[in-house]
Amino acid sequence: MINNFFTHPMRIFFLMSAACAVLGASVFFTPTDFVSLHKFIFLQLFLALAYAGFLLTGLTDWTNFQASLKIHAYILFSLFFISFILAFFSLFLAHCFIALFWLYLVLLCVYMIWRDKNDDQFGVLGFLFGILGFEIYYLISGNEKFLNLQVFIHVIAILLISYRVSVVLGKEALKREKGMDEAVFVPNFIYKNIAICCVCAFLLLNIFFEASLGVYYAAIACGSAVLAKLKEWHYKELFRHSFVLLYYFMQLFLAVGFLGIGFSGIFGLHLETNFMHLIAINAVIFSVMLIFNVAGLRHSGQELEFLRLSKIAFILVLLAGISRGILAYFWSGFYIHLPAMLIAIAFVFWLINFYVIFRDNDFSDDPE
Repeated sequence: MINNFFTHPMRIFFLMSAACAVLGASVFFTPTDFVSLHKFIFLQLFLALAYAGFLLTGLTDWTNFQASLKIHAYILFSLFFISFILAFFSLFLAHCFIALFWLYLVLLCVYMIWRDKNDDQFGVLGFLFGILGFEIYYLISGNEKFLNLQVFIHVIAILLISYRVSVVLGKEALKREKGMDEAVFVPNFIYKNIAICCVCAFLLLNIFFEASLGVYYAAIACGSAVLAKLKEWHYKELFRHSFVLLYYFMQLFLAVGFLGIGFSGIFGLHLETNFMHLIAINAVIFSVMLIFNVAGLRHSGQELEFLRLSKIAFILVLLAGISRGILAYFWSGFYIHLPAMLIAIAFVFWLINFYVIFRDNDFSDDPE
């Protein structure tokens, strides 16, 4: 079974990523330097494994890559495991090995794209090089800003990848509607590109003009661009389906997070960190959970019907983001332990469902 998981690395990487999410949330209940450790686990281990699992499944389809991935999965898993162990002794060394993980993943993706002569995947390379660049600069400079700003690199990845996911979700929703067999859902790529450009501008302003009010106006532009994307979902035929509603709420909270950062900065409310956590939880972590469910079901021969525990898990992640990003302003009890507990339980629920699904079902190609 384990051998099969490495043959199709999406499975081992998704499972280990979810386990890291549980661990990253649980460190808040231990007498350690939980702030540094939780940042490393969530921004590095959790997301690195999630990207590896997704790209070693999706990018192989997009580039027609047919070679075995097992040796690459073993190498990436080894780098992750070494980094994981080192995290308890030296976060600097742990960051070094996770940087090697990102470097190997980037080079593997470059090879796949070059081999296929595929120029449609430059966006994927863009955010991968962005993550790698920020990680290397953080290692060289020790500037915590370049660790925190990685959240927004992942937002760019979400906007890019979720466009592809939205095509799948829209098509699946219409397929289940009576008399709409011929209907087609086509998301607006212009809104997606505008949103990505706005986030890139926000990042650049944060790097070079951190103290400028322009940072906050750029954040408002980001939120407005994401809100504009939402109107393409405003059809009752789409909203009847839970997977569409969950995707919609993820995008909505992403917009609220950016708007919150913008207005907080302009009016001096000092709530930027709260809203950044709202984005980190309800956009980044929630998106990973969404990908885990969609890809996990579709590549295991299952219908795109979220299981009961998975639906509860989505709600728990949303509540965690609201707790840390908004309610924490009113009462300190919402600040750390409640959102941490909710995230840990959410990913335990996902693990309960999908360990069994992966164990009992053969890996299948995407039905599309």
